[in-house]
Amino acid sequence: MRFTRWDQQISTESSNEVLFLLADWHLSEVLNPSTDFEVVCLALLERDLWVLCHHDLSSGHTANDHYHLYQILAFFKKRRDLEIGIDKKAVSEATFMGSEKLCKETNDLFRSYSRGGFYFLPRVESVIYGAQRKISKILGDLPSISELRLRFGPGATTQLKKRDASARRKLSSRFSCNGNAVRFLEDLAAECPDWFGVKPDGSATFQLDIEDERVEFVPKSAKTYRKIAKAPLLDTFVQLGIGDFMSDRLRLAGVDLRDQTLNQRLAREGSITGALATLDLSSASDTIACGLVESLLPFDWWDFLRSFRSSGTITDKGRIILQSFASMGNGFTFPLETLIFYSLAHSCVQSLGLDCSKIAVYGDDIIVPVEGVSLLIECLTACGFVVNKSKSFWNGTYRESCGKDYVSGIDVRPCFIKDTLSGHQWFVLHNYYVRTNQPEPAEIVLTMIDESLALWGPDGYGDGHLIGDYDPCPFNRHLGWGGFTFETYTYKSRRAFYALGADYVYPSYSIYMKGDGHSSDSLFREKLRKRDVHGVLRPERSDSEYIGHSGRTVLRDTLPGVDGYKRIKIYTLGR
Repeated sequence: MRFTRWDQQISTESSNEVLFLLADWHLSEVLNPSTDFEVVCLALLERDLWVLCHHDLSSGHTANDHYHLYQILAFFKKRRDLEIGIDKKAVSEATFMGSEKLCKETNDLFRSYSRGGFYFLPRVESVIYGAQRKISKILGDLPSISELRLRFGPGATTQLKKRDASARRKLSSRFSCNGNAVRFLEDLAAECPDWFGVKPDGSATFQLDIEDERVEFVPKSAKTYRKIAKAPLLDTFVQLGIGDFMSDRLRLAGVDLRDQTLNQRLAREGSITGALATLDLSSASDTIACGLVESLLPFDWWDFLRSFRSSGTITDKGRIILQSFASMGNGFTFPLETLIFYSLAHSCVQSLGLDCSKIAVYGDDIIVPVEGVSLLIECLTACGFVVNKSKSFWNGTYRESCGKDYVSGIDVRPCFIKDTLSGHQWFVLHNYYVRTNQPEPAEIVLTMIDESLALWGPDGYGDGHLIGDYDPCPFNRHLGWGGFTFETYTYKSRRAFYALGADYVYPSYSIYMKGDGHSSDSLFREKLRKRDVHGVLRPERSDSEYIGHSGRTVLRDTLPGVDGYKRIKIYTLGR
């Protein structure tokens, strides 16, 4: 079969057969037989998806052999559509409960430690003390609610599913938060008076639901599901503001969460020199125990953060009292875990007198000098974390961090397939092969793309078109224009037309989000609401538009997800 639509998907069985064909080509490019080669070869012959999804390569391969073997596994290892006889939800639930059990042990340990009933080894205690000082220095003074840039993200809440999680719908939802956040409602109302309906005399009347977060499990790979946590509305609103503030403070300390290139550069350097190690942790965010956060952070910061995390979570098996401090889905979890791991790594390296400029942390991707690995692993283990030995490297020539894999300085990162094949995925795979100078598999991929679907264009504009055989089409040369045009495919955003009860708040929110985010006098306080002669709300600056629909003038809202695709033309000066 051939792809005739960009969004066309084929079955899992058809996807497997096509990928087996490409896998056979990659296997033929392996030059040095090894145990890994034999395992992968036999799995391909027997079409053994279990082995292809579970096998981890050993170190010691040449860059060429490692890449081709890794690419074969990458065709199957992260596929969400594969069924290999595993109860994926049960695996994910077991991992979650295992993390909670580990966090309880960590909490008991730090509770005993605070009472003087337990002592760490002197070298570990010294590192923890150094991490406390580092964290305090990075965070600085606790901000007030008015100093935070409060905002909504694209994620779901306890009231809204992901597909409906737009800012407008969130502004129109009932107020909800966890019980600890109630004491900050007055500050939030003062910061967002339009939303909370604050009257001229300063009073406000609104309905509030006290809720726990909710845990769900969604497809991740052939082996397991991914746990996601959905928090109450006001919790998510403040969490992202806290997370942004913490990210800004980390950036001042040299840890930029907007940029992964430092980790990638040092990972490459480590693969060449062998002097740097890359470490990865198992279920890192789910093993940040409450006791650890209380011990490491200044008291006012710990008290503030715990006010906007749920003490319990609702699962399909009932309510669970959380031993972990915050999981993924919480807006400040990522900067918090980065802060903790960076401070522990920095304290370890500094206590050993090593070069602190060779430290890089992005989430749970940690890079430190090899001489500091032993102490850092000891300290991480003492703090309740589990180092993933299969994804941590400090010997040999292989290093991995932040989406880059290197063997002796050569990038061996494969192209991962995560679902059944689609026309778009086939475009991505073709372009990947062209960019990595592999014409033979690129031709194999091209044979499955119908000529009516094949669009060609220059590199650097995404994967909505094919690259490699682009013939520039001059545009208006007779008028003196010097550029070219090409066509490409792009997804169409999913949009909805409806009127919501809190639409009058959206202009205030829109302008507030476009402000500098540092004013203590919130833009929510401005008199931003303007109405035309018919009483229809008209924002001056808004990401949504007012258009006629079904005889009414309502907002057009862009929601998460896509609704088909379209073919567009792009004008560019480059080739």
